[in-house]
Amino acid sequence: MKKSLSPFLTLFISFLIISCFSSTKETINELESIAINLQDAKSGRFDSIFTVEDLISLKDSEGNPITKIKRILSLEKNYWILSSEKILHLDSNGEILNQLSNQGQGPAEYQSVDDIRWNENSNLLEVLDKNSGKLLRFTVEGTFHDEWKNPFLYLATSFIPQGDDYYIYGGVFFNGDGNRAVLVSGKTGEKINGYSKIGKERNYLSVLNNDTFYNTGDKTEFFYSDSDTLFTLGESGARAKYFFDLGEFQTPEEFFDRDFENIMDFRNKAAENDYASVFSIQPTNKNLFLFIIQGSKFYTAIVNRSSHEVKITKGWSSEFGDDFSNLSSYLAYTPIGSDSEFLFFSVDPYAIKSEIDKLKGNPSLPDFLKANSLIDRIYQNFETYENPYILKVRIKEF
Repeated sequence: MKKSLSPFLTLFISFLIISCFSSTKETINELESIAINLQDAKSGRFDSIFTVEDLISLKDSEGNPITKIKRILSLEKNYWILSSEKILHLDSNGEILNQLSNQGQGPAEYQSVDDIRWNENSNLLEVLDKNSGKLLRFTVEGTFHDEWKNPFLYLATSFIPQGDDYYIYGGVFFNGDGNRAVLVSGKTGEKINGYSKIGKERNYLSVLNNDTFYNTGDKTEFFYSDSDTLFTLGESGARAKYFFDLGEFQTPEEFFDRDFENIMDFRNKAAENDYASVFSIQPTNKNLFLFIIQGSKFYTAIVNRSSHEVKITKGWSSEFGDDFSNLSSYLAYTPIGSDSEFLFFSVDPYAIKSEIDKLKGNPSLPDFLKANSLIDRIYQNFETYENPYILKVRIKEF
């Protein structure tokens, strides 16, 4: 077994990461290295890390099928959610206050809904339509205001307002000047800056993230799939803030420079070498939620921003036995959004019912459902409610 990387080697590797994935203006000032020891990871109980604050159903939506919730925005104690085809405005109890379903190619219409943000500069809600290359803008009540078209939005997957300007991730510029993210003027539409150069990965890495930016006070954090570094963005460039040290399982930078046929080829080769990478990050003000892939294994890691203490689990456990491990976590894997305090997951009632049906012969099932009333509620209400639920959780204090 290889030993963990020395602090000097860790810093050196972090320098290489910044060099490979950043523009010449990017620096490593204030880089904080956080060790994540996958070897010590064990199964943990979902409720040992998270406190469930609420399980929200979409009230009176039985005749309004919603296949998937992609993103959620918490705003003024209400919620805006993006499904595959609709934009929904909910109150804190899940009552639908407004529904926007204007698919098309004209003004106020969209071909896709991919990310959603609140713009404090304009006091407008903004929704990304990557297929049309535009932002649709609404009042806080959901009244259409206007739209903003920009070529950098075409095929992008995430954005965030920055004063009069916008940070944008993904899009056609992946194959243009090779930046993962750009800062674009909201007034002129022109590119102001580019961040995190992309190399050969453009040929095989999928742009998966619908949430790659997070505002912390006056700074914007930036992260993306298969990067082990979280950056802060500014006019002077991208600054590496956190480097996630996965020790001997770290994916070498030269591995990304190989020629892969597609994303599955990349993942299969990484699995053969036992490499690990951070697949997604979801921040709150106090913590970072990391979903890590190593081969066919999946890990959930919670990082405390202040202490750098890490809680990591390899799957979930239950006092009712291994058969209940998936069910005990609501079959929730990666969040659909966060705010300063909470994480939000989408819970599929079909998956819950299917898992319970598999366990019908298990003598522990009645006791499990009695001890897990929210999961039992999903199961008992399945015949009358089949839309996704929103699971609102708080990360427990370390």
